[in-house]
Amino acid sequence: MRLAVPALLLLMLLAGAAPVGAEEDPAAPAPSGEKPADEAKRPGRVRGHHLDLAVDRLEHDFGVVGQNKELETTITYTNAGEKAVAGIRAQADCGCNRVELSHDELGPGESGTLTVSFQTGVLSGKLQKRVRLVTKERSRGEITIRLGISIVSGLILDPGAVRFGDVVFGSLPTAQFGVKWFDGKGKPFEVTKIEIPGHEEALEAKVTPYVPEAEDDRWRGYVVDVRFKKAPPLGMYSAHLLVRTNHPEFARMELPLSANVVGRVWIQSRVMHFGVVEKGTRRTARLKFRPNDATTEFADVRATARGGKLEVQVGPDPLHKEKRLWVLEATVPADAAEGRLDDEVIELHTGVPGEEVILVRVRGRVRARRG
Repeated sequence: MRLAVPALLLLMLLAGAAPVGAEEDPAAPAPSGEKPADEAKRPGRVRGHHLDLAVDRLEHDFGVVGQNKELETTITYTNAGEKAVAGIRAQADCGCNRVELSHDELGPGESGTLTVSFQTGVLSGKLQKRVRLVTKERSRGEITIRLGISIVSGLILDPGAVRFGDVVFGSLPTAQFGVKWFDGKGKPFEVTKIEIPGHEEALEAKVTPYVPEAEDDRWRGYVVDVRFKKAPPLGMYSAHLLVRTNHPEFARMELPLSANVVGRVWIQSRVMHFGVVEKGTRRTARLKFRPNDATTEFADVRATARGGKLEVQVGPDPLHKEKRLWVLEATVPADAAEGRLDDEVIELHTGVPGEEVILVRVRGRVRARRG
């Protein structure tokens, strides 16, 4: 009887069964009838969670960088399976990433290059982003590549714009941003002056030292509070703010400033953009609007284009009736004449006392069809 257990164990091993007490890998894919290639014996390839594709790495760290930089790296992907792979696509999870593949189809053993570009813009801090590789046969799985970056070098604007958002007409709102450096990565500096050219009578700025939010907070620098001294007019308000410092590399920094001043009628924007439209084609743009409080009601809502260059219509938003949303829709017709649309103005009639007519400016142009 003492030989029965070892003998049974030997028979199980010879038959390919797992010995009693052996742990199964919970991450291992379920049997599919196909045996993947043994990637453990192929250096420089990582399969991830795809049955055919492999990449040279699943993570990439761009390191420590500053704002307004463009970074790039390449990752090699390989068909490690036994049949051709078609419909290979790369998907980024952020508009700051741009991805480009050298091949969308690979035969067995063939490789391609994935180029990943990253625009730091006015982002700040330590960020994690992802790029996914997928194929036409989604059941084969996908590969997720993780990207790391620390935007802490040099002078950091946080955020990189002064945005007041929606502002109620008659109020004196305040917005805030930081001018900072990261201890150990950036150089100390002083903010010497804040300027808002052409808007000194309407806006003022106050600079105070930044107070770390926690013991391990390594950010240093200043907080700038921007305040309206007098109520801004209805519509989009925009300006530019200049930050001057004694930093040798960042003596002058410019930030856009914006506020959407609304009254009893909230509208998404008072400018409608069409971009460049080729003659002979149609292009439609939309803006949403609604009463800004429960006491405001619309009456006889309609819209017209003063110059007649656009087809305009207006009506309740069928997807958001409970939010009392309406949609202003304007279309550049296929027979529109070539030239700029900037002299066109849309009149939106709401029937709200004091805001009976809201003017929406138009931006764009129609050009001759190419080819």
